[in-house]
Amino acid sequence: MRYLLPKISYFKLTLLLTLYFTFVVNLPILLHFYRILNALPAYNLLFALTIPVALFAALNFVFTPFSFRPLLKPFFIIVLPLSALASFAMMTYQVVFDRGMIENIIETQSAEATSYLNLKVVLWFVFTGILPAVLLFLTPVAYEKTALRRLGVRLVSMVISLLVVASIAGMFYKDYASVGRNNRTLNLEIVPTNYLYSAFQYMNHRYFTPKVPFQTLGNDAKLVQQPGQKPNLVFLIVGETARAQNQSSNGYAKPTNQYTQAIPDVVYFNKMTSCGTATAISVPCMFSNMKRTDYDANRARNSEGLLDILHKSGVSVFWKDNDEGCKGVCDRVPNVIIDTKKDGKYCDGDTCYDMALMQNIDDDIRPDGKNTLIALHLIGSHGPTYYKRYPPEFRKFVPDCPRSDIENCSQEQLVNTYDNTLLYTDYLVSQVIEKAKQYQDKYNVAVIYLSDHGESLGENGLYLHGTPYSVAPAQQTHVPMLFWLSEGYTKAQGIDLQCLKASAAKDDVSQDNLFHTVLSVMNVQTTERDPQLDILAACKAPHA
Repeated sequence: MRYLLPKISYFKLTLLLTLYFTFVVNLPILLHFYRILNALPAYNLLFALTIPVALFAALNFVFTPFSFRPLLKPFFIIVLPLSALASFAMMTYQVVFDRGMIENIIETQSAEATSYLNLKVVLWFVFTGILPAVLLFLTPVAYEKTALRRLGVRLVSMVISLLVVASIAGMFYKDYASVGRNNRTLNLEIVPTNYLYSAFQYMNHRYFTPKVPFQTLGNDAKLVQQPGQKPNLVFLIVGETARAQNQSSNGYAKPTNQYTQAIPDVVYFNKMTSCGTATAISVPCMFSNMKRTDYDANRARNSEGLLDILHKSGVSVFWKDNDEGCKGVCDRVPNVIIDTKKDGKYCDGDTCYDMALMQNIDDDIRPDGKNTLIALHLIGSHGPTYYKRYPPEFRKFVPDCPRSDIENCSQEQLVNTYDNTLLYTDYLVSQVIEKAKQYQDKYNVAVIYLSDHGESLGENGLYLHGTPYSVAPAQQTHVPMLFWLSEGYTKAQGIDLQCLKASAAKDDVSQDNLFHTVLSVMNVQTTERDPQLDILAACKAPHA
């Protein structure tokens, strides 16, 4: 079959591949560029016409070094299918491929990855990735006889490309600079350089950066409690993909928090922001002693965190997971991941409803009378298959969107489906509170809920999460947090609940506060705790 295709020179083939990448694979960035221009009061038409020309020249400059015989076919046969997937993600969900997104992709489990599959993505992948790669494989390529001539042709092609880019930049520098300054993700939207460069950054940072010596924290940690005081039992619920904008406790019209709002003395924090826009960043960050502004994933991986300090102080710690794992924060304490294939009541073999975390929860609380922290990691509102996150009886907001290609649902359907996930999460939190109440005779009990990051639901064409923090919308960074503190707990700790409610309503807080607040909640004293970041500190009696 390969001989049925005409032979083509490597030079022409490189130009054809560049043309294909410019107008097919990079259609998302071209459309984005023109959407930006159309939103301006006025723009130079000639400048608009140079955009695909500049992109073509830049890609040709990048691709030409890969046109040598040993590289051309292997490189492009690999890059074409990967670029098709990247192009689809950008076109459909406005995904930006920075290092954080690459980390998020690599740490994605197979069950989560398959949730993104649908007919549309399969067809796009086959027709824009696989078929071009097959055609390239079957196409005979001609090369000049002398190495010097082949090198000369490549150098000339690259020089001409560079001159074209330089000329356009010289004529329209102000226009490109203005658009670039106001749209800082554009440089991360050119396929395949975006994901290849970011993957290189990730690999270099993850595996080739000099190893940081493992750091222990809180070696001075100790429990400080009044004699005769009951031990603490605290449930820490780590939510997934819940955004504050859709919380009725935050003023949203639909009753997405109807269960916890019915419980007296629940404290909702109106102004909580996340450390990242993806689980792989937010969870390690919130359990570390670093602030968002100086968070370093390499340091976090090579350091103890909140759970380690609690454990070494004598607190009984247990992590129970129904999501993607704990991202390293529970590696040195007892933990378990829910087996999706064991239970038929809450699990279907691929995923589980979060109420599976409550099964046998009494067995997870050791009868040793020690201060205890039970951490529950939810799958919560993880998309795009939002409809799989709640059972049929929680399908309260309709019409919903029972499909993974959410961009094909109406905005009403999409938001209703997402709101159903929040309602189910709220129900789970209420059930944890009811369970905590059952232990009030033996413990001073408390419940903390905090989501890791938020979610975009089509606002400005953006879906899902993982947008670089510097340009991420509030939908991805403004997250819900609530406390429920039993009467016994507030009395023992000397906490003024009205003071805490007033503070929660008006004060800006972030996931930077979690590390220090949980140490305070558990009565753990250590030099690692910063009282300025302890949410409870301002509302505690001086002696507490």
